[in-house]
Amino acid sequence: MYRKLISSMFFILLRIQSGAQAPDFVPYGEPEPLELTLTNIIVFIVIPVLIIFGYFLYRRKKNNNRRKNP
Repeated sequence: MYRKLISSMFFILLRIQSGAQAPDFVPYGEPEPLELTLTNIIVFIVIPVLIIFGYFLYRRKKNNNRRKNP
């Protein structure tokens, strides 16, 4: 019973805190789609894909080394 009470109090306090952090008097603009220029394609598509691909290669190499050297 106390566990439910404590967890509900935690979520209520978390909601109050997150609402208090909303910025006031911030000028909001209309969101615009990303223009597909060469720079944007490289920065927002190619580099993240290379980072993810490199991470998976690193993990595979790390696992292979761990299997070979017990």
